[in-house]
Amino acid sequence: MIDVLLSPENFWFSIALFAVFLVFILELISTVFGMSLLGLGDDFAEFDGEGFLSTSFASWLNINKVPFLVYLIVLMTFFGLSGLIINGLSASILNTTVPSLVSVLLAFAIGLFITAKTVRLISNLLPSVESSALTSDDFLGSVAEITIGKASRGNPAEAKFTDHYSQPHFVLVEPFEDHELFSQGERVILVQKNKHSWLATRYQ
Repeated sequence: MIDVLLSPENFWFSIALFAVFLVFILELISTVFGMSLLGLGDDFAEFDGEGFLSTSFASWLNINKVPFLVYLIVLMTFFGLSGLIINGLSASILNTTVPSLVSVLLAFAIGLFITAKTVRLISNLLPSVESSALTSDDFLGSVAEITIGKASRGNPAEAKFTDHYSQPHFVLVEPFEDHELFSQGERVILVQKNKHSWLATRYQ
């Protein structure tokens, strides 16, 4: 089994499955410390109403039904498994594996199709997961705590807040006022979304 996973033709599929396993381990570790990775990436996965999420294709993908990291994990899992099955079947039937580019594209298409159906099932079984996939407008007014670095105007720092679904979110924040400075451990209120960060005021 190890030889199959480490074979050159299965390289990308093994990488995808290893990444899923690594995220699983990190999630277990973060849970011990009362945190979760599942909220990471939500802010980066958003698109405006004129963009990607408004298309029928994106709607078919159900990409907004669950948190972004959950969607990515499901996709990588089915991509990796589909690739291993494709190469396994071709080796058994044709006594050779299909070209890597073909197997990767085919596995991605199959993985994307299965992922779209799977996350829809997940969102139907767990309505709270669907409703907790927030947009940046829902972040407005949230109270966050600076977790890493010092924030000044033009130099954002990482901050964390927990929404009303008990789902943590990590965002970059910088002061709304030019002269303000936020240190690690301080609490701030998110007041305005920029392209890559949030402007915030000090929580009194």
